[in-house]
Amino acid sequence: MILPPVPKNEAERLAYIDLLGLDLAIPYEEIQGLCEVASALAGAPVALVTLIAETQQHVLAGVGLGGVKQTSRDVSFCAHAIMGSAQFEVTDAQADPRFEDHPFVVGQPGFRSYLGTVLEPEEDMRLGTLCVLDVEPKTYSDDVKAGLSKIGAAITALIVSYREKRDLIGYAKELATRNTEMIDLTGSLRQSMEKLVAAENTKNEFVSIVSHELRTPLTSIKGALSLMRKDMQEASSAKAQRLVQIAYENSERLLSLVDDILRLRKQEFGTGQVSFGPVDLSALIDMSAEAYRNYAADRQVTLTVSGTGQPCIVSGDKSQLDRVLANILSNAFKFSKRGGNVEISLHCDEDGPQIIIKDDGVGIPDGSKEKVFGLFSQVDGSDARLQNGAGLGMHICKQILTQHGATIDYESELGVGTMFTIRFAAADQSETAG
Repeated sequence: MILPPVPKNEAERLAYIDLLGLDLAIPYEEIQGLCEVASALAGAPVALVTLIAETQQHVLAGVGLGGVKQTSRDVSFCAHAIMGSAQFEVTDAQADPRFEDHPFVVGQPGFRSYLGTVLEPEEDMRLGTLCVLDVEPKTYSDDVKAGLSKIGAAITALIVSYREKRDLIGYAKELATRNTEMIDLTGSLRQSMEKLVAAENTKNEFVSIVSHELRTPLTSIKGALSLMRKDMQEASSAKAQRLVQIAYENSERLLSLVDDILRLRKQEFGTGQVSFGPVDLSALIDMSAEAYRNYAADRQVTLTVSGTGQPCIVSGDKSQLDRVLANILSNAFKFSKRGGNVEISLHCDEDGPQIIIKDDGVGIPDGSKEKVFGLFSQVDGSDARLQNGAGLGMHICKQILTQHGATIDYESELGVGTMFTIRFAAADQSETAG
């Protein structure tokens, strides 16, 4: 037996087979069907569709050999056939020096004749064959050879189509991945645009509010000082004191606005100093209420405190929590009618302390929560609003309480009043907030 030679372009040929990416473990029904047609056309008991790999002959489809999937390349008739493009025919293997002592000739299954049609998708790229074998010497007619040639061309086209189909599936998956990435990118860009628009709107609202808040007290201070300058000699002591008081109060408003802006910057950028320790909410509430009693009296508003008879300890920053209470109390008095009531109560429960501040003022419209706690926003954002403020206080309060692991919310009815509720975590949780 003469071993089959190796094609000159063997490396390229093997690379081409690898590129096909055929899964040899699965059946190829279309190729199997054509293999059966070839067996019937040639009247041969055995028909195979083979690929010649580096050391093996792989069987893609077969008739008459059971479940054989591969043989050694050294005993392959087809390995001889791929040395040329023309059909390779052996009419009597026992009379051919290349195969006379071939194990499949002298032993089982005892092949005597072979006709192989080369599978050649590109010039000199000969991958394997469609072959028919018989246990009898045989010479096939030109019609049979022509028919097998056509079947071989169809099988070659199918093999190439499998690769193209695989490439298309891979391309489709790549497109799907890119499409998903584009969708994600589009969503990200949309969110970025929405944030930019929101930031621009916030900036414009900030400019409008702050310019109004700065202009109003400055105008008042300028007017008061102008009157003092013109009428200093003739002004009564009481009138001068009143003008000085106007200038002082509006200076306080300006200072408070600047403090709010600086405090906001510290809250937003994490530069504020926070010092946690035990804070007695009962003492804090009593202290805040006492500080506002004169303010309440000036506005003819009654302030009542309840629930502060026993200590109620949380972990927090006393100065910041005092600011939260001061801001909410200030708003409660500011929006209360003369003769109204403001109530502040403490509930030190197992589920966590709660502070409730209730007024019977003008109330807050439905759907205003985002404005109440928003940045540089107010429930009434026009320059004609009845009360002053830059829309910073409640936003800062919420930021402070978030740092303390606490929440703030409210219930309100127009013309009836508003109730703000601050909820702290239970003792073992609030102590870990710092």
